Amino acid sequence: MDGFPILRKDGLDAPQRAFWDEVTLGPRGFFTGGAEARQLPDLYNAWLQFPEFGHTMLRLAGDIRGRTDLPGKLREMVIITTSVLLNCRVEYDFHSRFARTEGLADAVIAAIGEGAPPPFADEAERIVFAANLELVRTASLTEPLRQEVVRVIGHRGLMQMIAVIGMYTMVSCTSNVAGVRLADDFSADAAKLDDFFRRDADKSGPEPA
Repeated sequence: MDGFPILRKDGLDAPQRAFWDEVTLGPRGFFTGGAEARQLPDLYNAWLQFPEFGHTMLRLAGDIRGRTDLPGKLREMVIITTSVLLNCRVEYDFHSRFARTEGLADAVIAAIGEGAPPPFADEAERIVFAANLELVRTASLTEPLRQEVVRVIGHRGLMQMIAVIGMYTMVSCTSNVAGVRLADDFSADAAKLDDFFRRDADKSGPEPA
């Protein structure tokens, strides 16, 4: 068996059913199948094995996107960079469009995907990218780089950056083990997805990973 078994709604226990309902009947329903969903997208299906973890991840995603100390452009850059470093191409592919919507240059997005030095025109992007690499590779920051990060995004931004890296490390591990892929028939309206990923968490509850 590859990945995780596909779980159906009629075979779930109470905690799993609560997570299923949160994913399909909440604000994510427009791209997860809503009330008529027969199965969850691969990532969420894997989290059904530990639904309490799934709830936590959804709330963390909403909390991260509801904060502005790490601007959306930098947040999405951290997501795609972490995903590439952890060989999780599906998350890079999914979040590249949101990075573009948030203002990250196409050339930077492409270079990150290719593992090449990105052509940064923005100092904050350069510093956060360097810190992203160091945190994923060493779980720490050299003191000069830590000071640079604090200078451009502050201590709150640094902590939010660490949270994003931690979250997408867990997402990448799940996606890689589960063999997550973007569905061929993924037909959610692109404009709705862009809007959904840019909303503050307090407008309509937690957001997707």
